[in-house]
Amino acid sequence: MRNCTAKLLLAGMVAATGLLGGCGGGGQKEAESDVKNAVKAPDPVTLKFYTRTVIDDYEKYVNQYVKKKFPHVTLQVVENKKGSTIEELIAMNDIPDIIWEGVTNLQSVLPLEIAQDLRPLAQKHGLDFGVYDSKLVDSIKSYSKNGEVYYLPYNVLAFALHYNKDIFDKFGVPYPTNNMTWDDVIALGNKLTRTDGTIQYVGLKPPININRLQMQASLPYVDPKTEQALVASEGWKELFETAKRMFPNPLPAPIKSLGDSRNEFTTAKTLAMLPDILLLHNTDMAKLEREGFKWDFVTYPTFKNKPNVGQGLFSDGFILTKASKHQDVAFQVISYLSTDPEVQLGATKDGRITGLKNEDIRKQAFANNELAKGRNTAALLGQSYPVPAPSSVYDRDAASLVNGKLLSFINGSIDVNTALREAQDLVTKKIAEKKSQ
Repeated sequence: MRNCTAKLLLAGMVAATGLLGGCGGGGQKEAESDVKNAVKAPDPVTLKFYTRTVIDDYEKYVNQYVKKKFPHVTLQVVENKKGSTIEELIAMNDIPDIIWEGVTNLQSVLPLEIAQDLRPLAQKHGLDFGVYDSKLVDSIKSYSKNGEVYYLPYNVLAFALHYNKDIFDKFGVPYPTNNMTWDDVIALGNKLTRTDGTIQYVGLKPPININRLQMQASLPYVDPKTEQALVASEGWKELFETAKRMFPNPLPAPIKSLGDSRNEFTTAKTLAMLPDILLLHNTDMAKLEREGFKWDFVTYPTFKNKPNVGQGLFSDGFILTKASKHQDVAFQVISYLSTDPEVQLGATKDGRITGLKNEDIRKQAFANNELAKGRNTAALLGQSYPVPAPSSVYDRDAASLVNGKLLSFINGSIDVNTALREAQDLVTKKIAEKKSQ
């Protein structure tokens, strides 16, 4: 009886540790061997992490989390510079595993045919794209032909209408408010474009980058099915004419570059309103405030026929390459960084706003930024993304060509019909050139 009881006790102890095997000692040794194998650490893996777009604090936003979650994974950073451009790396057959990139730059990456469709890996590893804002996912898919997902977002960028309080106060004009249309803001800007002594003040002057208005208006450059240019449409004409009204007439000086407006707002302080990426993201506004700059922001202006529809998706995030020999591990790394609540909350508090639908995280946007306190950042996040326009592999070239013609139109060297006709011809020629290559 005692032997039977002892055997039962021994069996219970073995079962409790998951080692129950045969009555003989050989079964127990096999079970112990299985446990050793089960807890064996994963083999070390090195992933090349290519920063095609600059990341301001790689250690803080990426590496510290990867080291904690995946101690067997080492990220080898490869910078985008002469000798290691993505084209040069492809030529050397030294393609990285992960590319840190802005989502709009998919237009230049996808033609290289190195990006991996993430849908099969997402299904394999249990990532539901429904955790993200649905319009965000739609925007990512708009860069593909058949709904492929080539990108996971780390963060999204907010846009705002910034304004210089001193200029408004100087001329006794009320400050802008949330939910204004472009027409409202243009009318407000006209009241502030004036000369005071030797100083020329300008009411409104957006950075010249056509893709911002194009995305907000959901206008395609090219029909992806027929591969025909679409930039001579009535929609584009209305967009060009609206864009020109955003600038003083006549212009105090020709518009030269994207940076003109930002410099005039933050340095010269002669620009009353700047619609742009929220300056809290990447500009030292604290230094400007210490120097006496009085400013604030409201929601990005909208088109009157698209109420509450803000700027299109601008994001930093990840591309996984087909050439990676460790796709499962690489996908686990980027999906973790893209969706983990701890990672996303930390980034969001710093102003790298999550693309997740998680409102508890989103409402913490800029919590670590002293300048955000007392300012209505929540209103900026309340705007919805526009419906993404159909995208094509020719869009990046088309945007550059159309942008050049818009600049000529705004500067008054050509009329709107000529600008659109010439843009249409240039895009058509570029498509033919690309096809011939």
